[in-house]
Order: sequence, then structure tokens, then C-alpha cells
Amino acid sequence: MRCLLAWLLLPAAAFAAEAWSLEKLFTRPFAWGTSPTEITWSKQGHTLLFLWNAEGNRFRDLYAYRPDNQALIRLTNMELVRDDLNLTDAEKDERRKRYPMPPEGIAQFHMSRDGVRATFAYQGDIYVVATDGTGAPFRLTKTKAVESTPQLSPDAGKIAYQRDGQLFVQDLKSSQLWQVTEIEEKNQSLGGCAWSPDGNYFSYVVKLGPSRQLVLPNYSGRVVTARNFDRSLAGDDAPESKIFVVAAGGGKPVEMQSGPWGAKTYADPPLWSPDSKSLLRRVVHPNLKKQQLLVLDGATGKGHIVFEQADAAWANTISFGWSPDSRFLFYTSDQDGWEHLYTVAAEGGPARQLTHGAWEIHKDALLGRDPQWRGDYLYYSSTEAGTAERQFYRIRSDGSEKQQLSKREGLNFGAVSEDGEHTAMLEADLSRPLDLYVNGRPVTTSPRPEFARYHWPETRFVSFRARKDQKSVAAKILLPPGYRLGDRNQKPRPAVLFIHGSGYATSVLKQWGSYQDLRYVFNCYLANKGYVVLDLDYRGSSGYGREWRTDVYLHMGGPDVDDVLGGVDYLRSLGNIDMRRVGIWGVSYGGFMTNMAMFLSPDTFRAGAGWAAVNDWENYNAFYTEQRLMKPQQNPEAYRRSSPVYFSGLLKNPLLVLHGIVDNNVMFQDAVELTEKLIQEGKDFSEIYYPEESHGFVRDETLIDSFRRTAEWLDRHLQ
Repeated sequence: MRCLLAWLLLPAAAFAAEAWSLEKLFTRPFAWGTSPTEITWSKQGHTLLFLWNAEGNRFRDLYAYRPDNQALIRLTNMELVRDDLNLTDAEKDERRKRYPMPPEGIAQFHMSRDGVRATFAYQGDIYVVATDGTGAPFRLTKTKAVESTPQLSPDAGKIAYQRDGQLFVQDLKSSQLWQVTEIEEKNQSLGGCAWSPDGNYFSYVVKLGPSRQLVLPNYSGRVVTARNFDRSLAGDDAPESKIFVVAAGGGKPVEMQSGPWGAKTYADPPLWSPDSKSLLRRVVHPNLKKQQLLVLDGATGKGHIVFEQADAAWANTISFGWSPDSRFLFYTSDQDGWEHLYTVAAEGGPARQLTHGAWEIHKDALLGRDPQWRGDYLYYSSTEAGTAERQFYRIRSDGSEKQQLSKREGLNFGAVSEDGEHTAMLEADLSRPLDLYVNGRPVTTSPRPEFARYHWPETRFVSFRARKDQKSVAAKILLPPGYRLGDRNQKPRPAVLFIHGSGYATSVLKQWGSYQDLRYVFNCYLANKGYVVLDLDYRGSSGYGREWRTDVYLHMGGPDVDDVLGGVDYLRSLGNIDMRRVGIWGVSYGGFMTNMAMFLSPDTFRAGAGWAAVNDWENYNAFYTEQRLMKPQQNPEAYRRSSPVYFSGLLKNPLLVLHGIVDNNVMFQDAVELTEKLIQEGKDFSEIYYPEESHGFVRDETLIDSFRRTAEWLDRHLQ
């Protein structure tokens, strides 16, 4: 038995020492797999649907799970579907089709109330599938027109979808098709739509007025092409929209009141009450400093305010929803300094705060989900156990009997069935990526067998003081092989600071993969090459309270860069880091921060790599930017001090600029504007642009190339 045990342990030890190449790490299927997403219970019964790729590839298909018999069923295999009627522009071009983008798969779906059927759109057509796996998906439409956002009626007998800017309904028994909306005015377009829970009505949004159109050129084909797309710029007016309710069979719609701030607001799609009588809508004032929740009467359109909050910086995004009996609402708010849970009567009145403390209930960027009201309990994930964790709780609607439901350290995001009997949980810790569990039983296993054979670096959680205001900054360190954090007598190591993206995301988590697995894996690769990698939740990151969130107000690249420099001071204090060999890299907001740090503290970092960076905030979208900097017409100085392009003349050390040419989030313009200025200033930098990539790089060859260039850049200047 002892010999057998030794034999079993030998391969793991051998593989643990294996150095994986970037080609092996970033060629699909990825070793860490593809985590499930869009976890959704049926309103009746216990059907659970989700999107997943069991092999670790990008394409997500639809899966069903029923806890009553513990059956996991793959419902679709859409990657095999080929349709010459709806080829993409890339597929039609002789040059571009040589370098295909791996398809994303099904993006979203809608399930019937009883959980018997589901519908989804794929390549511009509508499909319906039985959730018991008894048949292949049925293709309901096959047209050159694009059909989108299908929704089954509550009785599962009809299906609604959008086509040519209008809402249509098709009877699945008689095949009768009718048009519900009639939007014919110039510069009006259809937004989101939703069945009422009783199936008798639709709510829908009409967007008013022309939207700004930006051009996205593509240089990869036989000829240069360009498409227009909707994209605001800092300084633009808030969008204008109206809400209508119409009978499901068609007829004259009833316009809902816009509220005291009028139709030009930032607004979320309205939510029907379970009794189908009212709509709940969140609206944000055009100045972004105030927000309201409005309850709208579906029959008359009249509304009243049930919640209003003002913030001297900007109104934070909140979660909200209905009680099962439609008499109450819940919402989250950081009005006491931390994002907490509140309830209020649907007719208005004083709110009740259910949770308290120096921690937050808030759905994390890319990861979390809204609280849920089931029976007399509200369910939510929070940071109460620590900012690096998300534990799952429930609490009664009167604020009593709070109970932690999750059992494992790490990240735990729950979805509870409508009757409260079953809990689906996405769980992860430092050794496991996110996977799905139902009632504690594993449903998916995303990592591939080779995942356990790679040496994933040890993670240590630390904190340090920001350089100027001395506020505490949470961080984690990936340790290279043989490095001992507290040993000041060992040979000094080079270090790299990684700056996470979004500005409001969270990266210091007890979760394998952090908030973005590709970047985490590259950081592990750097650690295994000998770098001490420091990853921090700088000012603005989620989960640390309102003050931390708003400290970047009117100066992005100010307090958050001071947090980064505090990280450098912390590395110096360890006594085992070679401070002449410290680098920095990041993507998106992390790329912006990389460039700002390289410019504003030019002697600190020996080299940097800024990916997809915002370099001039006047080029970015209105909502995000004006939250933090107001409009450029109102405060041009805030834009100047927050934009790297104004400080590029201070650059002393080598900078690598990477950007996707068809980036529709941070436009390629930002990279061009910065590099042209660096050329004029005679600075030491290099650049690489990816013709077919958008904001987040996707293709294996792009990932390998961009990570290789970044690693070689750091090696050249730091090793």
C-alpha cells in the first residue's frame, strides 16, 4: 500500500515542477476550465438553468439541473450550427475569415414560469428547447432580419421577441404572429421589454432622440470597413426615454410618468410587481448625484417616489426588487457609509434598515448578483466576513434572525429557488475556480485534470498605508518559488505591481482567478518566473465603503495612484525586493493607472505595460466619466489632472502600449493620441496593436502574443 501511495504521488510532484509555456497556458481548452454563468431558477418547480462549457472552451451552451433527481442535462450544442443566411462580416471576407474569433456561444436565455421550456437567440434567430432534454432546440425563426431578446409568456404558450425595432409575439400552438408595438417616429427606438407576471401586458422602453454614433474601423479585410455604433462621450446629455405598458394582444399603450426629473435621466429597466399591477423603476438625475425609486401604476401610469438619495460625489448603483406579495420593496444604499439592505412599503413611508456594520452588501463587478426575497427571508452575499470574502446570508424582512448559509471560506454567491427549498451556489476559494453547487452537492467541475499539475503560486494577504493620506490599502502577494516574505536576508527579488481594471472592481479575493482569470494566470506565470507580484484594491474598488469609493472624485489618478505608491513603499519595507527592478502593468483602468504611475512617479518603475488604457477622459463614455469628474464643460481642470496624456512628457523609463484596434469601450483613439504625443516628445516606448481585438482580448494567438510581449518587456528591463 505504501509503494502504491508513493507511485500515485510521484506524477503530481513531477508535474508541479514543470514550467508551462505561455502557449500551454493560453491555448484553449484552458486548464482552469470555463465557469458556469447566468444561474437561474424557474419561478415554479425546481428547474435550474445555466450557461457552461464543460471542456474549458469559450463557447457556452445551455444546461439544466434538477435537484429532485440530481440530473444534469446538456440542452444545446450550438457550436455545430452553421447558417449561410446569417454570416458575419468577418465570415464573408476572404482575409478576415482566416483568423476566426472563437465564438462566445449563447449569451442569455429566458425560461418559462414552470421551467418546462427555455428560449434563446443565436446568430440572429430564435430557438426554443425543452428543459428535460427530450429534444434538440427548435429553430423558430430563420430570417435575414435579426431577432433578439426572446421571452416566453408565463404560460409558455407564446414567445415575444424584437425584430426591426418592434416587439412581436408568436403563438407557439397556432403559429399566429402579431406586432405589439408601433414605433415609427424618427429618432425613436425600442429598448427593453418584459411580460407582466400574469401574461396580460408588456412594459417596454422607448429611447427618444438621436444617440451619438461613433465609427469603428476595421483594417483587416480586403478593404477597410467601418461601422457606426451607439456610444456617448463625456459632456453629452443624459439619454431620453419613456416607459409604456400595452396589452399583450396589442392596442393603445399607456405612458408611465417619468418622475420629477423628466425623461432625460439615466434609468434601469422597470421591474413588474408579482401581482402585475405596478412597475418599479430606478432613475438617476442627469447630474448623477441623485437617484430615486419610482413605483408606477401599470393601469394609469401615475407614479410616486419610495426612495431618494443624494450624494455629494455620485449616486452609487444599487440593487432593488419586490417582496413576493407586492406590498414591499427592498433596495441597497450606502447612505450610512456602507452598502446595506433596506425595505420600504410599496405605497411609500419610512424605510427599515435590515443590516448594519462596516461591511457591504453589493454585487461585485463581473461576479455578484442582486439580493433575493423568498418568503419572509431576504438572501444576499456580503463582505461581513472580510473584504476578501463573499459569504451568503439570509435575514427576515423585519431584520431579525440573520444567518450565514455558506460554509466554505472564499467566494459564495447564492441563488435560492422560489419556494426557498434549494440553494444554487457559485463557490470558489484560493485553490478552486468558481463552480456550481446545489444544496452543497457539486454540479459542475470546470478545471481540467491538468489544472492540479501546474504550480499555482502561494498567495499572501497583506495591507499597507497609502503614501499621502496613510489610509489602509488591502492587497495580496503572489510568491515566487523559494521566496520567503519575511526573510530580509535572502537575495533581493524583482517585483511587478498588477493594477486591476474597471476602477470599481475588486481583485484582492480569496478566489482562484480573482476577478479576471486570464490576468490572474499571467500574474502566476510572472511569479513562477521569479517576480514578487503585488495586486491591490486601490481607491475606488468595491467592498470598502462609500468613502473609499468616492475618494477618486474629481481626481482619478490621484489618491488611487498614491495607493499604488504606498504598495511600492511596502515592498521596500520588506528588505528583500530589489527596488531598482520594480515594474507595473494593468488593463483598462489598470492600463490608465499604469500610465499615470509611469508619468507621475517616473523614477519609481523601471518599466511598465499599459493595456487598453484610457489616456484622455474626454474620450470616454458620459455616465462613468461624469460620475467621477462631472462634465468637461463644468470642470475642465478635473479632466486635465486625471488624463495621462497631459503628463507623458514626464516619462523617463520604458513604456509598452497595447491596444485592440476595434476596441468599442476604450477607443483605439486613446492609444493613438498618447503614442503620437510620445513620438513628438522623443520618449522611450514601444507599441503593439491587435487589428481584430476589442477591449478584452479573446483569441488564443492574441493572448499568447500580448502576454509574451509583456513578459519579455518586463524581463528585458527588470531581470
